[in-house]
Amino acid sequence: MKTFTFDTNCIIDIADQRPPAAFVNAIIEAHRDGRAKAAFVAVSASERQRSDYYLPTFEIFQERLRKLEIDDIPYICGLGYYEISYWDHAIFSSEVAILREREIHDILFPNIGFVLADFARAKGIDGLRWDSKHARKWRNAWCDRQMIWAHDNAARDIFVTSDRNFQKLNGKPNFSNIKVCTPEEASILLL
Repeated sequence: MKTFTFDTNCIIDIADQRPPAAFVNAIIEAHRDGRAKAAFVAVSASERQRSDYYLPTFEIFQERLRKLEIDDIPYICGLGYYEISYWDHAIFSSEVAILREREIHDILFPNIGFVLADFARAKGIDGLRWDSKHARKWRNAWCDRQMIWAHDNAARDIFVTSDRNFQKLNGKPNFSNIKVCTPEEASILLL
């Protein structure tokens, strides 16, 4: 049975009823029918919100999933980071995990520092905090690398996203186990 991991954009597709939502919903229905296994990534709760803030609790994220009627879809966890992760919804890191995370980061974001301090130094900003306006680009990269890390760590089959940046991983030698697809491409794999 194929396993599918949804990027945050899939949740937004459903919430905004964008065209890819039909394909995301097809995968969700296949999950509910026992023809596939779908999952969100808990890190989606750490993404910047449209009103330019970050969720203070994971429960608010869960409530959003309930309102969208997709709270029955399980989630997988990324690595825990102080002041960014929701600790009950993250995995303690190891040296091996961080090395893999860095490998992902270097492919997806070669021009963004892996560590917030490095990013801040490159931008000439002292004392940059993870929740500041200037850290948005770094935090978005962090969320994206956590999405793929969680997918990879859980040994899942298909990462579903409309974000073309993730396509950089397709065909890379150290990432032959990862297949990145758009929602439409992923839904075809259900057949």
